[in-house]
Amino acid sequence: MKALLRDLKPGTTVDIPDGTYTTSGCRTLQGLRGAEEKPIVLRAKNRGKVTIVGEAGFIFRDCEHLVLEGFVFENDADQQCVMLDNCKHVRVTRNVFQPKERAKPRHWEHWVTVDGARSGYNRIDRNRFERKVNRGSPLFVRGDDTALVCSQHDRVDYNHFRDVVYANRENGHETIRTGGNDLGASGQSSFTTIEHNLLERCSGEDELISIKSSDNVIRNNTLINCRGAICMRLGNRGVVSGNVIIATEEGPGFGGIKLFGFEHKVTDNYLSGLTGTKHEAPLSLIPGMHDTPTTENIGKKYDDMTATAPTRCTISNNTWVDCAALQFGYEKEDKKWPLSPNGCVFTNNHVIRTKPNPKPMVILGAVRDLQATGNVAYDVQPPPQDTAWSSWFTWEKDKPTVEEPKRLTEADVGPDAKEGS
Repeated sequence: MKALLRDLKPGTTVDIPDGTYTTSGCRTLQGLRGAEEKPIVLRAKNRGKVTIVGEAGFIFRDCEHLVLEGFVFENDADQQCVMLDNCKHVRVTRNVFQPKERAKPRHWEHWVTVDGARSGYNRIDRNRFERKVNRGSPLFVRGDDTALVCSQHDRVDYNHFRDVVYANRENGHETIRTGGNDLGASGQSSFTTIEHNLLERCSGEDELISIKSSDNVIRNNTLINCRGAICMRLGNRGVVSGNVIIATEEGPGFGGIKLFGFEHKVTDNYLSGLTGTKHEAPLSLIPGMHDTPTTENIGKKYDDMTATAPTRCTISNNTWVDCAALQFGYEKEDKKWPLSPNGCVFTNNHVIRTKPNPKPMVILGAVRDLQATGNVAYDVQPPPQDTAWSSWFTWEKDKPTVEEPKRLTEADVGPDAKEGS
């Protein structure tokens, strides 16, 4: 393979012959410069017939307008399958990631990462990420923590993530991550778009998609039987829209959307059958440590409990069907997170229960200046009229008809999906 990767110029396409290629370390490709209309393309001659095994995958460093397509990565998960380091306009598409995880990993094992202060406008699309057990994320779009600069304007779309194994509440098993602790806490923006992905049985921990940066969009994804929640963990002004989040299996912890931070918009999502509570609730507005959009407690001063109370967030036009209770603040004071959600709007939502449920539809703890208007509810066992939150809703007398939005399927995503948009 080494000989094929020499003298790569704009417009060059290299078709790697079928076979299994064993690496003795990361294969680093540096300074490759394609052009917008003439990218450099490295692809399997026959998609899925070129397998990378051995110690590691590829590092692309300081590259632009490059495409990596059609490989199967089965290398040792001790090192990344693909790292984009200070790259722009690099596309990683139609690959399969199923690296070999060690029984006793030496450190967190991330499979595909985007790093570096100069990274941006990369695309990770139509890949399949298969079964993860060890600590680390299948996909981590980061940047440079030390320089406090996020990779920006990256796109994660039409990928298939499946079987991130439940880690019994051990931290560090997020399926998709953006940003980082200091990047998020200091308010850095990444403008990442995560859309049209299918996640099945991705249950590593209570943060399923963990957003630790500002100004991101998570839209039109399908999540099926995933423990945990889409979590706006650190950062502000995120948009979570048009997602379909469904649990069809029995069991605890199937969650929805969790908010920390300022001015997020949660709109037009459909959630059904979710069983999670508190941090994994179908909707969670959790108290925070801070009442400001950023904090100077970063670096050595960073506290794992760092979070900003949900503030001026808008939750509108969403539908919950046969879900556990929506969580608004905590009923009892939490000394670690003493600041309650503040100034949020809950409007024009539908909450529907067609089956008896002993738990309330809403758990209302301490919140400040919450506006709840225009919502509609139906429950086969409606609450007493004097319940604190019952006035948020107009109560339907007859069971409403709710049509489930189209789910993404395996035909829509992954290496064999149609090109689409």
